[in-house]
Amino acid sequence: MLSSFILAISSSIDSLGIGITYGIKNTKISLIGKILLFIISITVTYISIFLGNIIESIFPHFLTKLIGSSILIFMGVYICLQALKEDFSNIFNNPISSDLDKSKIIDSRESIFLAIALSLDSLCIGIGGSISNINLRLFPILVSIFQLFFLSIGSLLGKNINKLYKLPENIWSLISGILLIFIGLSKFFLC
Repeated sequence: MLSSFILAISSSIDSLGIGITYGIKNTKISLIGKILLFIISITVTYISIFLGNIIESIFPHFLTKLIGSSILIFMGVYICLQALKEDFSNIFNNPISSDLDKSKIIDSRESIFLAIALSLDSLCIGIGGSISNINLRLFPILVSIFQLFFLSIGSLLGKNINKLYKLPENIWSLISGILLIFIGLSKFFLC
């Protein structure tokens, strides 16, 4: 249960940084956009667990444990490396750019792009977590809730944070990547 909770936070914490940036730029997500974000996120995450269960049923336990842990570690390293890159050129590397029409409102169409970008990490993490025998019953719901929660809290913080202190935009990605590496290593060596 604790691993599922930590994985969900790790999958969603990037949303806090995105929310802060939206708050600083005074960009809002419409209600329909939030609903679509929740639905797409939960759907993609359930699909990832399903795929992980299929892989687990095909391969022997040691191999699935190695594959699952490796996916989590790889995703963690990848997220950290992406966070350290300075040039994020498209919506999948920079979900902040999802305000395509520069209206300061993420509408339903734009929220689909944002949801897909935010769910890509959850897809790989869900597969890896499922293969690693992490109890993921609540994982899809937690991921979706945390994404919306972190976006909302981030937006509120962003409205005031610019006055106080400028945090690097990539800090939340780095935290997410480090958490994934830690979970992947602990699942391989402790389970």
